[in-house]
Amino acid sequence: MRKLKKLSRNDLQNVKGGQVWIAETSCGVTATTTQNWTPQQANEWREKIEANYC
Repeated sequence: MRKLKKLSRNDLQNVKGGQVWIAETSCGVTATTTQNWTPQQANEWREKIEANYC
């Protein structure tokens, strides 16, 4: 099992599309996706996860 780095909003801006996107919300929900998104789209996805689950 690989060690995965917890990504902040700033980290999400530096990840290239096509990689695995990992978001951890303030209430402890961890979500992953392999969508081919831009950093802006990944940040919007993280905000929606935060709104829906916290």
